[in-house]
Amino acid sequence: MMRGFSIHDYKMRVDRALELMKKNNLEMLLITSPQNFRYFTGLDSYFWESPTRPWFLLLSINHEPIAVVPSIGKTALQNTWIKNIQTWQSPNPSDEGITVLQEAILSIKAESCLIGCELGKESYLRLSIKDFERLKKNMSKHKFVDASNIIWKLRMIKSNNEISKIKKIISIASKAFDELPNFINIGQSEIEIAKIMKQKLLNYGADYTFYMSCASGPGGYSQIISNPTEKKVDEGDILIIDTGSTIDGYFCDFDRNFGFGNLPKSAILAYDILWEAAEIGMEKAKPGNTCADINNAMLKILNKNCPVSNSVGRMGHGLGLQLTEPPSIMSNDNTLLKENMIIAIEPCLEYAPGTMIVQEENILITKDGYERLSSRTPKTIPIIN
Repeated sequence: MMRGFSIHDYKMRVDRALELMKKNNLEMLLITSPQNFRYFTGLDSYFWESPTRPWFLLLSINHEPIAVVPSIGKTALQNTWIKNIQTWQSPNPSDEGITVLQEAILSIKAESCLIGCELGKESYLRLSIKDFERLKKNMSKHKFVDASNIIWKLRMIKSNNEISKIKKIISIASKAFDELPNFINIGQSEIEIAKIMKQKLLNYGADYTFYMSCASGPGGYSQIISNPTEKKVDEGDILIIDTGSTIDGYFCDFDRNFGFGNLPKSAILAYDILWEAAEIGMEKAKPGNTCADINNAMLKILNKNCPVSNSVGRMGHGLGLQLTEPPSIMSNDNTLLKENMIIAIEPCLEYAPGTMIVQEENILITKDGYERLSSRTPKTIPIIN
């Protein structure tokens, strides 16, 4: 089971899910995705990287949780709090657990009922579409409906133990970022610099670095999602590293920019504008305000200072067991901010055609405002000579 969490933690999560299920007239909740399976069971594994075998968890109003898993997973799952574990021999392409899953559902309720699934917002089913269609056809009395709103209502609000994990990985990444300028130079490749950052993260206690984008170019960069390349940083370049590293399954997600030699005045101005925008965005981050309020406050700063072109679609998001989670910091997301949400604030400015700069901070929504968890982006861009 995941470090730092008790059986009570997981039972509380299930109890909260059951309350929401009752309000939505759901008899069962079918969980198939790795993060949600982990959230409710505590199974600490990256065996999910093998796509061959689906895993199922059934939560129900009047029955203990039932896990339906491939036989290879039984022993590991017995180390969690889940007691009712049913298995099948897998791989078995002709029947990857569907028959066992059907029997488990019928053992809970044979009559018509609603079964919630991960069908909607930022969710997915981790089984083949063919198998899901087969399940629905074989169980025509049961109706499978979207329950993603229930899951995200639970996961957007972090427990104290979850907050502790996220704070720890953010502090590790902050320390690595703060020290990185002492170890990088003009002439190094993006790959070389990213490897230094990854090594520092591991040395300071990160478990994994699942995501590290890196880009560089004169006065900025054209995108923020690709892996580092063999391109060597040169005089006048700005390099960005954005890391999604984990400890005990929980992510940080923020970036830092580094300038090399003499930078164009337009790039320095763009950097300064973004710093101010992030500051204003964080000030708007408090219970009762919406994600749109944060977005619009930052956009006002960006628009005031220069014409804005933002191709990334949003300026922040939630984080936790996944690198990005709901809600989104964007003009049409009116999600109310609540205490114990953790949010990435991420203003972006494409200040010249094909040239952008992005800054990002991770914050915790508190009772009266926010607590910044990442060390603050330097007010003046760090210059490597």
